[in-house]
Amino acid sequence: MKAFKSFIITLAIILAIGGIFLFARKSISKDVESTVETVEEAKETKKSTTNPIKKAIVSEAVDQYIEKSDGKVKEIAESMTEEDKDTVTEIIANNVELEDIPEVQAYISSGDTAGLMKYAQENLSEDEQAQLAELMLKYALNP
Repeated sequence: MKAFKSFIITLAIILAIGGIFLFARKSISKDVESTVETVEEAKETKKSTTNPIKKAIVSEAVDQYIEKSDGKVKEIAESMTEEDKDTVTEIIANNVELEDIPEVQAYISSGDTAGLMKYAQENLSEDEQAQLAELMLKYALNP
């Protein structure tokens, strides 16, 4: 009889622990799902931290560069999504100082791609360079 009582008590404890585990797992799962949703919403509603004046100037310079470029550059620019165009503009605007804009515009006006590349290597982070390279591969090599 004593063994039977011990068995019942042990079984009850195991069931209680299992119930607590299942309840906690469901609660943790809901918390994780909620956190993931919050992060996704934050990404969707992410506001630009770039100075709007600087972004407008950069956007105009990029448009000017596209207009002065050959057909391939125009074709690639027209095939880009607005999100990708904004990414390029943001990266440039975040890394070009207002006093450097005339220099960058001179590169653009003259079509000096070597000068632009050198400027980018000196002023962009590796992550930003990788983002731009990824976009270049996406549109230039996969029309």
